[in-house]
Parts: sequence; structure tokens; C-alpha cells
Amino acid sequence: MAILDTVKKALLIPLTETYADEELLSHIEACKELIRSVGVADDVVNGEGVPIVDSLILIYCKTFFGFKNDGSVKELPKSFEMLIKQLSFTKGSTS
Repeated sequence: MAILDTVKKALLIPLTETYADEELLSHIEACKELIRSVGVADDVVNGEGVPIVDSLILIYCKTFFGFKNDGSVKELPKSFEMLIKQLSFTKGSTS
């Protein structure tokens, strides 16, 4: 299943609805860039079904989807920080 479909399911958006796709894809790409910035290789970031990457993308999208840019600060949860630190230590290696 594509990550966009996974994110839509997590946000309870029907897969047939496309009204949020552009925003969700933007958040997905932003999260992938953040993951790359800690030294994780593109093949891991773009790999299908890498559980820790998928979890990071879900947390990121759930945090920022629909967020209004009104000057208030929205912070990623501690679980995101923990997972991204773990991923940065291993660089995505499972061995």
C-alpha cells in the first residue's frame, strides 16, 4: 500500500477522496527530507514498508495535517524525536 493511502487511513480520510492529497503529499515529502537530513539513505527513505520510516511519516502528518498557519507553534511529539534519533543511529540498517 502506498504511503499516501496509509496516511489517509490513519487520518480517517476515505481513499476515494482527493481533497487533501496535495497537503498530505507535501507533509510526506517534508518528513522524508527531515529523515534524509539525519543521514538516512534515499533507498531507505523511499523504500516501501520500512516500518520506522512509515511511523515517522504518520506521526508527522498527524501532527501537521490541517494545521492553520496562525502563528501558533505546533511541536512534534516526543515519540517522533525518539524514532528519528534511533533511525539516525542506525542509518536505516536492519542488520
